[in-house]
Amino acid sequence: MEKEILAVITGDVTMDWNLVRSGGIKRGQLTWNPADTTDITWQRGGAALLADLLAAVGTTLQAEKGISVSIRQPVVPTDRAEIIPGDPRFHHSFAIWTEKKYAEKAPLDKEKAWRVDEYMGLRRADAPCPALTAADDPAQPDLIILDDADLGFREAQNCWPRAVRQADHPEAWIMLKMAKPVAQGPLWEHLHHKLSKRLIVVTTVNDLRLTEVQISRELSWERTAQDLFWELVHNPCINALSHCAHVLVSFGAAGVILLSRQASGGMKCSLFFDPRCIEGTWEAGYPGGMIGYTTCLTASIARQLMLNPAQPDIALGVQNGLAAMRNLHADGYGEKGKSIYQVPLAFPTARIAAAMGQDKAAYAMVEVQDPLRFIAQPTEEEEKPLTPGFWTILEDRYQGMLDQTAEQIVRRGPEAVLQCVPLGQFGNLLTVDRQEIESFRSIRALVGEYVSQGQQKRPLSMAVFGSPGSGKSFGIIEVASSLLPGQIEVREFNLSQFSATSDLIAALHQVRDIGLSGKLPLIFWDEFDTSFGGTPLGWLRYFLAPMQDGRFQEGQISHPIGRSIFVFAGGTAASMAEFGRNLSETEFRAVKGPDFTSRLKGFVNILGPNPVRHDDSAPAKDPYYIIRRAILLRSILKRGCPELFEKEMLNIDSGVLRALLKTREYRHGVRSIESIIMMSQLAGKKSFER
Repeated sequence: MEKEILAVITGDVTMDWNLVRSGGIKRGQLTWNPADTTDITWQRGGAALLADLLAAVGTTLQAEKGISVSIRQPVVPTDRAEIIPGDPRFHHSFAIWTEKKYAEKAPLDKEKAWRVDEYMGLRRADAPCPALTAADDPAQPDLIILDDADLGFREAQNCWPRAVRQADHPEAWIMLKMAKPVAQGPLWEHLHHKLSKRLIVVTTVNDLRLTEVQISRELSWERTAQDLFWELVHNPCINALSHCAHVLVSFGAAGVILLSRQASGGMKCSLFFDPRCIEGTWEAGYPGGMIGYTTCLTASIARQLMLNPAQPDIALGVQNGLAAMRNLHADGYGEKGKSIYQVPLAFPTARIAAAMGQDKAAYAMVEVQDPLRFIAQPTEEEEKPLTPGFWTILEDRYQGMLDQTAEQIVRRGPEAVLQCVPLGQFGNLLTVDRQEIESFRSIRALVGEYVSQGQQKRPLSMAVFGSPGSGKSFGIIEVASSLLPGQIEVREFNLSQFSATSDLIAALHQVRDIGLSGKLPLIFWDEFDTSFGGTPLGWLRYFLAPMQDGRFQEGQISHPIGRSIFVFAGGTAASMAEFGRNLSETEFRAVKGPDFTSRLKGFVNILGPNPVRHDDSAPAKDPYYIIRRAILLRSILKRGCPELFEKEMLNIDSGVLRALLKTREYRHGVRSIESIIMMSQLAGKKSFER
């Protein structure tokens, strides 16, 4: 027997005008050239676009599952001939589209894709857009989908579906696609108070951030997920969302966070993510913008509600929605292989409907640890709640099997073994440690912002700490070079080898010369925390003026340094917390320690291949050092002994591998590992034997 679904789809509607620019036209071009071409295409946007996509989904469900989908939708034009730009009855959005390179690293002859070059804003209608007419407004639909873009629909109660206004059909699922400000307005208040048990809200992390919600950006999945979990449950601005059946927060094509209310009354927060990227980084590899991400996610969840209203597979809906987003962005608008004159440029409804029907779980999924879940440690008297634990996905997935995992990482590679663990990739640097990932991404964001601001009068100053041989300079160089390939020149100066301030002045002249050559100087001031003139941390005072003013004094002449990056690499302190610890507060102030640290814009603690000890008198509590060590070991072997690898598989004796991984400590960090490999008899060998 054929199953029937009656769906009501309404809300804010836009008329989307796509200005298509082709030929050699460049942004800001002021020269007329009749060979350059521009066209304008039109499509229904907002709730109307969502209805069009779900109509295509309904067609596939009819063919594949025998499910008949009947859609009631806004009464708006379906033909361009019925409307012109600026029609006061409707909202009109405008964007400029150009053919972009398919992907940043794609071959030049690879087919291009149509993506947004520039968003041009919105012209609002004189009144809220028409919604459902009385004749088309069923009293008892199976599914209600509302598109609230804060364009008037949320306040226009007469435009809401009858089943919502009367709140007399709680069996129906209600989906609310909501833009900023989130969890506000008459529509939300009505749904929240009367229909929250069957309500599913879909929004984006950026819309939440614009609703005075504090969520970290591009640091680590763990940090972002826990930030969002806390805000959804505890922030009074939006915590009413936690009363809904499900809340989905989109991070674009990188991931989605799903907050679901359990039958027991508790909350479950799930993170769906791509381990190889963070928010915004996947899209950066495919130049241009895209319209329709949240529409894809909403339609994918709606598809699951149509398939099984009693027990919808929301998790699979998230997976399919993410796959549809990537398909939309990668292949762009329009139809591949056909020009815009054959097929007008528009949202590819049929292609996206097919993409979300693949039912593949391609993204990693983890349950997010409640940031306020306290760790109880037994004492002689009782169990006392302590501070929250530092949650990592790595720890969740590989607790108790680190030795075997580390061996597999060396043999097969971290990308193949750590399938569902966030990876921090910065050029040739790979790390899976949450602290390092967050630090390196913070540094990357600092450098990116510094460079984007054009001419700078003062250097960007940061510090990097770690044990000797931990790879301090390598990490920063890879982060900066991956962000600005070919634009950086690295120079290192070891302050322990400077005997006078004239040596520092000579070094600063070299920094100026690099800047004048057109490169961005990346300067490492190694062992900056050594003594000078018999004074501990004696060099700090000489960097205050260059760091603050971007100038240095030579006799009576003041020289500008120009745009540059200063990296202060510690030689005596293994972490920022240890910097200056051996001095009293008075002594630290006397050597200008507080003035120096206040001029630093960021820092990184490099962990290295040895267990981190927070207290020399206590045993190290760092079980995941063996994973860092495994990644470093494989990287060193791959660079220095590529003949040991056969199709990415390392040939190594099990005993040798265990010895390299399990040795108690490498006295000189990475340099010790490199020395051991260099001294081994590996010339002409295909395997690393005993």
